[in-house]
Amino acid sequence: MDKLDDLPYQKILFDGTWGVGKTKHIIESIENKNNIHYISLFGKRDINAFYQELYYLLLSKHEFKFKKILNNMGKINVSQFGFNISIPLISDIFKDIQRKLKTKSNITIIIDDLERKSDDFDIKEIFGFVDSITKNNGIKIVLVASSDNFSDKAKRIYEEYAEKSIDRIYKITTYSGDAPQKIMGDTIWSEISGIYLDNKFRNLRTLEKTDLFIKEVINEIKHYDVFTDRFNKEDIYKICFSVVLFVVEHKSKMKLLPENKEGNLDTFYEAYNSKKNYPNYIWHYILKRNLNNSMMQNLIPIILEWFLTGDFSKGQFKEIAKQVNAYLESTTPLLTPLFMSDEQIIKEIDDFSSFIENVDETTHINGYLQRLGELAHIAEKLNFDFKYTVDEVVDWIMKNNDFGNNYDDTYFDTFIKRESSFVKEVISTLQITVKNHEIDNLLRVMSENIQKQSFTQNELDKIAEFRRFIPRLKNDENEDEQIKKVIITMKSNKWFLPLPLGEISHSHWTYCHEVFKCIVEIDNWVERPLIEDAREYFKQEINNYSDKVFKYRLQHLIKQYFLVL
Repeated sequence: MDKLDDLPYQKILFDGTWGVGKTKHIIESIENKNNIHYISLFGKRDINAFYQELYYLLLSKHEFKFKKILNNMGKINVSQFGFNISIPLISDIFKDIQRKLKTKSNITIIIDDLERKSDDFDIKEIFGFVDSITKNNGIKIVLVASSDNFSDKAKRIYEEYAEKSIDRIYKITTYSGDAPQKIMGDTIWSEISGIYLDNKFRNLRTLEKTDLFIKEVINEIKHYDVFTDRFNKEDIYKICFSVVLFVVEHKSKMKLLPENKEGNLDTFYEAYNSKKNYPNYIWHYILKRNLNNSMMQNLIPIILEWFLTGDFSKGQFKEIAKQVNAYLESTTPLLTPLFMSDEQIIKEIDDFSSFIENVDETTHINGYLQRLGELAHIAEKLNFDFKYTVDEVVDWIMKNNDFGNNYDDTYFDTFIKRESSFVKEVISTLQITVKNHEIDNLLRVMSENIQKQSFTQNELDKIAEFRRFIPRLKNDENEDEQIKKVIITMKSNKWFLPLPLGEISHSHWTYCHEVFKCIVEIDNWVERPLIEDAREYFKQEINNYSDKVFKYRLQHLIKQYFLVL
């Protein structure tokens, strides 16, 4: 492109695959060159649309040259806001341009995206334009296409006419070697170049998408004040690039998995329990476990979801950032067991009990799991006696962590995934234990509240929290047991309803509504209708009291939530 004016050819064609940077390089090369006019055929339906845009371009760049054209074509209206060309003149534009430019020289017209035109647009008309316009020696035409992306019919026409009409065809097979670094910038490129080189591809658009996505992610999370030596931008760059590469370049397919000759794929799927567990695939096969801080791998599912949907869980992100920054480094090189003796490994296992029993409450839960995972994994591989049980470890963690009622299932998804089956069982058991504690605490509070007649906002929030908690019981391993516990507790505690007798407060009435919402929520998750039992109970309560207002209130709630008159 830099030598375009010096080339002896009038009709040139650049043919190259999508994504090698043809358009980007052309646009950059012609910037501030008034004698070059660029038109894309993307979406154009016919030759008239092309003529019209060409006319606009010529007029805007050379208005002083076309003043006479405007004066001679009375149907054109020129104003400070631009100009309008009436439809009857469109068919005459080409002839008029050709006539007026016959004596001009050093004009280049670039026609890009030949393969992206509308199917109704016959490509022969473009080649006809090229033949006609280049009869003027001062005009040069550059066509740009990706012939691989033509339909079969269009490709046959394209190849036939290109051979006859074009003076020189250049095949573009790759982009310049420094193009990726120019797109990404030196800082980011130094971090992702290794991943780039391991995954050969020719599409610069993947890098352009990565550049934009990294800017979006960094711009968002910089407000959270999370960056430290442990939670670092360099790992964010790598994860973002790997995610974009996986989705855009690999089309969300696990292409790098070994061929399933000996059950390799089945082994992988079994290890990660899902054919859709893309984050682990990205971590192992694209990132190749190469992050400055291995804890950062827990961001992969969040950033993947972010790129796919444009949204992400801010709460989950902040929790992972907290875990990463609280990451407890091992005192010995357990991740490289080849450098350790048997005695060192056994000593580390023996020391673990004193470590976990003496940690203070500021140590994050992942500190336990990180150290535990290293030791358990080595012990399993080498058949050493690990000495600890899952229940012991879960008890240690529960005693030193206040889980409260703010930890949903996604919280446990953020735990660093170790290869140790022991640690996987610990996390699973811990998740069930925390959920059991949470449901027990909620049931206790609900049972106590039936004696109250006025409720604080915190108590109103608690019953709303209980209602939201119910769907989380679904699909648990002990789902039936948990839901059965909830139902039994409700039935034995007046369905958690503080009866609205006599004079009541607004908060009391709001609480009654929440109780009925809870019953409806639970009814959605059980096979035998729960509402029937509740309705019969409340009907009996209506008959037990003479208070007319109470009767009306309870009938109102039954009618509103149980859909009966």
